[in-house]
Amino acid sequence: MTLDSFYTKLGFSINAESHLTLNGVDLTTLIAEDQPVYVMNELLIRQHLQAYKRAFQEYYPKPTTTFYASKAFLNLGMAHVIKQENIGIDVCSEGELFIAQKAGITSQNILLHGNNKSKAELQAAVDAKIYTIVIDSVSEFDLLETIPSTQKISVMLRVNPTVHVDTHPSMATGVYNSKFGLPISDKRTLDLILRLSKSTAVSFAGLHFHIGSQVLDFKAYTDAIDSMIRYLAWLQEHGISIDTLDMGGGLGVDDQEATLDTIERFAKHVSAQFIEKCLHYKVPLPKLAIEPGRSVVSQAGCTLYKIGHIKESDGTTFLAVHGGMSDNMRVALYQAKYNACVAGKMDQPHTKRYKVVGNCCESGDVVIDDILLPYCQSGDILVVFNTGAYSHSMANQFNKHPMPGVVFVGDHAYHWVTKPQTLEDLIRHDVF
Repeated sequence: MTLDSFYTKLGFSINAESHLTLNGVDLTTLIAEDQPVYVMNELLIRQHLQAYKRAFQEYYPKPTTTFYASKAFLNLGMAHVIKQENIGIDVCSEGELFIAQKAGITSQNILLHGNNKSKAELQAAVDAKIYTIVIDSVSEFDLLETIPSTQKISVMLRVNPTVHVDTHPSMATGVYNSKFGLPISDKRTLDLILRLSKSTAVSFAGLHFHIGSQVLDFKAYTDAIDSMIRYLAWLQEHGISIDTLDMGGGLGVDDQEATLDTIERFAKHVSAQFIEKCLHYKVPLPKLAIEPGRSVVSQAGCTLYKIGHIKESDGTTFLAVHGGMSDNMRVALYQAKYNACVAGKMDQPHTKRYKVVGNCCESGDVVIDDILLPYCQSGDILVVFNTGAYSHSMANQFNKHPMPGVVFVGDHAYHWVTKPQTLEDLIRHDVF
């Protein structure tokens, strides 16, 4: 059997034993216990980060700053990669800020998000003198003004362009009734912009907008850019000039195109749209900030499961794995779709239809609803692709399953960057 060129672009290949390998590492050797393993292609992560910098340098004539959206996947290992690649990092909590700082990421490469930042989170960001804080509401700005600082605090305001995005409703953030940001159609948004621009406590750095996540249709970005540049023209009429726009992230990932190719198309498209809309509305071309997350890590990650019991029931063959919604909530939350293979049987045809389920006590604990695989046996290793984004971030201890560890794979080598949890870890913080 030969791998589709899509998977070879991601670093996968088949060795002489008909085992699936990643960057030359045999994936069947990475799982020994009855517990899943998150495997991340460190080489591909770095390629994606470099691709964003390179593509926007080529297509956009003004400076563009990249902030990795750490909510997609974050541990100390990932934070060190971000630091080494000299990329900014977008954090959404005091915990994410703590990890970024522990990895030694410089404060001027850190941006803080969140729709309900606590005073402690704002205080930590102010004390760290980070690059900027993205204000999400009037009350948040009121709270920020009460925090003492030795210098002006750099802030951006998150606004909502109110455009339709073809994605799961839980991932759409640019619609009118989103919990994030302030709608540009609301006069109170202008009132806050005026306050920010005149404040002696903060330095108003620009506007932020984000239309949603897992966005595959570039038309949504066209609509959002048109809406935002039209808004900048309207602000100009009120004497307000915006120097920088942060367009967030949200670029979608699927199993039809390698993200390296998508990044190129994406940068070319949005750059052309900004240039065209600014000319049309007679607005100076702004500096840009972007916040890719999913598109950096999703295709770089896969999850290894050991197959347990297999049973037939009313015409369905259930293939149970030692994992499931405790290590990947996205199927239950968003009806996410995945592809998979059996790591040790790459020479065998996919002729048997299975429903892959997890070992959590929920009927909704489904990994893949319907897939053709080789005939499987207990102990086989199932590789589920495209799990690098949000699987580790959303991992939980439902049914008291210890959370999996994380392996980074380089060139013919690998290392653990997060150890798998043990049973003792489940009660480590309990008090009786």
